[in-house]
Amino acid sequence: MKKLAPLFVGLGAVSFGIPASLFKIAAREGVVNGPLLFWSFLSAVVILGVIHFARRQWLRYQHTNWKQIGLVIAAGTASGFTNTFYIQSLKLIPVAAAAVMLMQAVWLSVLLGAVIHRQWPSRVQVLSIVLVLIGTVLAAGLFPITQALSPLGLFFSFLAACAYACTMQFTASLGNNLDALSKTWLLCIGAFILISIVWGPQIVTAKVTGNTILWGVLIALFSMVFPLVAYSIFMPYLELGIGPILSSLELPSSITVAFILLGETVDWPQIVGVLVIIGAVILPNVWSMRRRGQIN
Repeated sequence: MKKLAPLFVGLGAVSFGIPASLFKIAAREGVVNGPLLFWSFLSAVVILGVIHFARRQWLRYQHTNWKQIGLVIAAGTASGFTNTFYIQSLKLIPVAAAAVMLMQAVWLSVLLGAVIHRQWPSRVQVLSIVLVLIGTVLAAGLFPITQALSPLGLFFSFLAACAYACTMQFTASLGNNLDALSKTWLLCIGAFILISIVWGPQIVTAKVTGNTILWGVLIALFSMVFPLVAYSIFMPYLELGIGPILSSLELPSSITVAFILLGETVDWPQIVGVLVIIGAVILPNVWSMRRRGQIN
């Protein structure tokens, strides 16, 4: 499992990069944000709930208690906050600026992990974080910016980064005695509750269409079901700081999927930025393997 952990956490991050394009396509078809988020998180709860009950991995047999269950559900609200803050930021600032701010989750998560575990990242991990931030600026096409940036928009996107950092840390450190799919289901319940409260007025007033439900299910698979399952199962096997670095693969994934599905242009600085991020992801994992003597 430990050998596969970097691969599946990386794939989870890649999966997180897909919904941004799906949101844009859904918006073109007239789907409203609130109901779309509601149906995506509801779909995730239903899919994982069906799997949970079909496997008969009852919570009462998993050496847990109501306090721990409540903590895991509460931790799931971080994912709901990430989506809510990020969507709000995109109304006020360009996608490039919002993407760069969201990637601040890399160093925020490492810092949060260091505080929780009282273990500071290695010099190689710090170097990787710096490379990720440099690559993010290039890959997002941040420069040049020809319009003024809204301070409120920047603040919302930074809050999204904080929530994303919490999501990574919570999936790695909370409820590890629980079955991974059960834990993911509880996280999704927390996110669904948060979305239902925050977007309640729009959910109640907006018309429900088949397109809304269809796009909700697709987004649920890529933004909740697969990545949270991957994070819940494999994140605990990673060394401190590696998980947040792997999560930066979300941005190259977003750019690639937008190029394929939306036909968005990609220039050479963005390609260089993607390669820098991929290199930054590979560096600490190769270093860790060399240290364990798995490669020469």
